[in-house]
Amino acid sequence: MRGQFAQRTLTATLQCAGNRRSGLIKVRDIPGEAPWGPGATSTAEWTGVSLAEVLRAVQPREEATHVTFDAPDISQIAEPPQSYGGSVPRTKALAGEVLLAWAMNGQPLPPVHGGPVRVVVPGYIGARSVKWVERITLQDHPSGNYFQATAYRLLPAEANAAAAGPGDGLSLGAVAVNADILRPDDGAVLNAGAAEVTGYAFAGDDRGIARVDVSVDGGRSWCQADLGEEAGPGRGASGAPSSMSPPGRLRSSREHGTPQPPRSPSPRFIYGIRRDMSTTPGHGFR
Repeated sequence: MRGQFAQRTLTATLQCAGNRRSGLIKVRDIPGEAPWGPGATSTAEWTGVSLAEVLRAVQPREEATHVTFDAPDISQIAEPPQSYGGSVPRTKALAGEVLLAWAMNGQPLPPVHGGPVRVVVPGYIGARSVKWVERITLQDHPSGNYFQATAYRLLPAEANAAAAGPGDGLSLGAVAVNADILRPDDGAVLNAGAAEVTGYAFAGDDRGIARVDVSVDGGRSWCQADLGEEAGPGRGASGAPSSMSPPGRLRSSREHGTPQPPRSPSPRFIYGIRRDMSTTPGHGFR
């Protein structure tokens, strides 16, 4: 594969479908799932080859509408136990930004992050970026693997998750809009006056974040965050404006509880989460 196809390097953000699940659990229990906070998100620089180039080389048939990825690790969570796997639509696989990656942040991809080769699917839930990929298959239907047919699916509010079976609900693909405040911490007590608010806003695939609104009075009133002059325009892996917003700074008058207009209300884009962790490999996940 190396030498046969052009090498590509891109910066991409992966986010677990369960990011901020701890907040959902406060409303309704989700048995058997990890209570992720807002940090199940990681940005890194990935190097490999474009999956689209590899697929074009094999000239798939028109009826092959899905591309599946299989890994060797066996999961006991699945019933019956089976290896991990998943798929993406052919249109996504041919978009150009999906990589078969062998390097991360300029270094050989370590086993903990999926080495020697993994799939990187920007804009989709992290579960589709299959680690240790050993087989790629083209077929006319989505993967029947437990982690796509049964898990990582959106069920109706009245559904019993424990009783859900293959095909129930909607399969998760592109990351939905997800935003959170990282500083100040939840429950923090601040002094009266101006306060700096830092967080992120992320949306998968081609959904761009154009602005961020903040409320300091429990949602009774809102104002647009001042994203700061440091946030220059950026672009995502596919060339569209990226879906990450930079740290935002908001002026607010806490003495009167009334938000003040931001200094510079022009929305900007940047790719990455917080700048102090944007290329930290230790924040990886499946």
